[in-house]
Amino acid sequence: MKKNMRGAFAAGAIALTAMLTFSGCASDPKPTTDVLDIWVDKLEAVALEGSAAKFEEETGIKINLVIKEGDPIEDFKVAGPAGEGPDVILGAHDKVGALVADGLVAPIDLGSKKGDFRENAIAAFTYDSNLYGMPYTIENIALVCNTEKVPSQPTWEDLKGVGVALSLNGGTGDPYHMYSIQTSFGSKVFKRDADGNYTSELDMANGGAEFANWLATEGAEVLDPESTWDSSVAALADGTKACWITGPWAQGAGDGAIDLKSGAYSIYSIPSVGGQDSVQFMGSRGFYISSYATDKLYAQKFVVDYVGTEEVQTAMFEAGGRIPAHKAAFEAASEDPIVKGFGAAGVKAEPMPAIPAMAAVWSAWGATEIAILQKKGDPAELWTKMIADIEAAIAG
Repeated sequence: MKKNMRGAFAAGAIALTAMLTFSGCASDPKPTTDVLDIWVDKLEAVALEGSAAKFEEETGIKINLVIKEGDPIEDFKVAGPAGEGPDVILGAHDKVGALVADGLVAPIDLGSKKGDFRENAIAAFTYDSNLYGMPYTIENIALVCNTEKVPSQPTWEDLKGVGVALSLNGGTGDPYHMYSIQTSFGSKVFKRDADGNYTSELDMANGGAEFANWLATEGAEVLDPESTWDSSVAALADGTKACWITGPWAQGAGDGAIDLKSGAYSIYSIPSVGGQDSVQFMGSRGFYISSYATDKLYAQKFVVDYVGTEEVQTAMFEAGGRIPAHKAAFEAASEDPIVKGFGAAGVKAEPMPAIPAMAAVWSAWGATEIAILQKKGDPAELWTKMIADIEAAIAG
C-alpha cells in the first residue's frame, strides 16, 4: 500500500512540475492572487526587498516578506494545511523528505537556471528524483589551520605532526565532524540507488571495520574523546593544535580570537586518512514553494526569475554572509576567505541525507565511535553491533 501511494504521489509531482514550467514565457497566465507571503529571516528580508518591489511593479502581485526567526518549519506544518501558511518558505534542505512526505511542498522547475547552481546544492533539494527547492547557500566543514605553522595544504601525516582538534562533545561523540575521516575509508552512511537518491540501506559496513580499527589505534592517539568546542577553540588559539576540523561558524570563536579573515588562519580541504576521498556532509538553505500556495505559478516565477539571478544571489550573500550556492554569485564573493576556503573544500561534499532513516543513526553512531576510541571492546565487533542497532531502529 505504501509503495502504491508513493508511486501515485511521484506521478502527481511530475505532473505538477510540468504545470510549473512556464518561467520566461512571452505571455504568462493571469495571476489568481494579488499577494504572495514569503517566510524569511531578517537578513533574507533585507536582501529580497529589491526583487520583491520589481516583481510587484511588473506583475501587480505584492510580495509580503514575513520575518520568522529560528526554524519555522514546525509552524509551517500546521499553518500550511490550514490555509494560513506562506506561499514560499525558506528553510534547510534536510527537511525536504519530511515536507514531501507530508505533502507540504510542491516540485519546482528551475529550467535553464538549474545549471547556475552547484550540483551538490541541487542534489540537496532533490527527493525521489524530483526537485523541491531552489538552493541559495551551501555549508560544510573544512580544515582551519594556523597559517604560520601550516602554510599549505597538509597531508594527514602533516597533521599528526602539528596536531588537529576535533570536538567530540565531551564524550558523547560527533559523527558529523568525524564523517570526513570515516568516508576516507570508503564507509558512508547510506547507499544510493541508480538515480543517486539516498536509500535507507546502510553503507557503514563498506570500509567500516578498517575505520573502526583506525579509531582504536591511531585515532585514539590523535583524538581526545573528552574534547569540546571550547577545548578545540582554545587549542587552536594557543597553538597547542595547529589545525581544527570545523565549519564557517568558527568565525569569531573564542571572543574573536579565531578570525578567519585575518590571514592568521588558512582554510584547507580535509586530507584523506584512509586512502580514499575524504567526503564531508553539506547543508543547504533554499526556497520551498508551498503545496497550499495561493498561486504556485507566480510563486515559482518570483523564486526562479526574480531571485534566482546572480545579482540577487550576490545581494543575499552580502546581507547574510552565507556562502552562495549560485556559481556566479560564489565567484563574485570568492575574495572573502571564508567563501573561498570552505567553498573549495566542499566541492565533493555530499548533502546530508534528508530521508526519515537519518534520524535513527546519530545516537548509536556517536556512542560507538567514543566506545572504540576508549577501547571498550573489539573495534570491528562494536562497529558491527552499531550497524545492527541502527538497522533495528530504522525498521522500527
